[in-house]
Amino acid sequence: MMWQHDHRFGVESKHGRMYRVVVHVAFGMIVAGLIAVVFGYFVMLLWNGVLPQVTAARSISYWQAVGLLLLARILVGGLKGHGGRHGHGYRHGKGSWREYDQWWNEVGKQSFEDFSAPPEDRGKK
Repeated sequence: MMWQHDHRFGVESKHGRMYRVVVHVAFGMIVAGLIAVVFGYFVMLLWNGVLPQVTAARSISYWQAVGLLLLARILVGGLKGHGGRHGHGYRHGKGSWREYDQWWNEVGKQSFEDFSAPPEDRGKK
């Protein structure tokens, strides 16, 4: 059979690979759950420690804190995963630096020189 494990060559069976994937997914879910528990607890502590004393806000329970975290995630980050631009100013891939270099040569260099020049010398050239 093609997927049998051969200890001499480090070839892994199909069942061994699936087992490893299942273990990694389960471990990831457990870690994510623990992180959610910890963040929910800290949000509850921060809310109850600060807001009732500063404002007229009431104390919240643990589950309300978890709900606030979920609501903040939906409102700020949406429900999408970590795909996309990751907050970088320029897109990755072909042409991103070429566009920046073109902008720098046309506008950026002169703007920077004007900005860094003494006030009496700005705009000259």
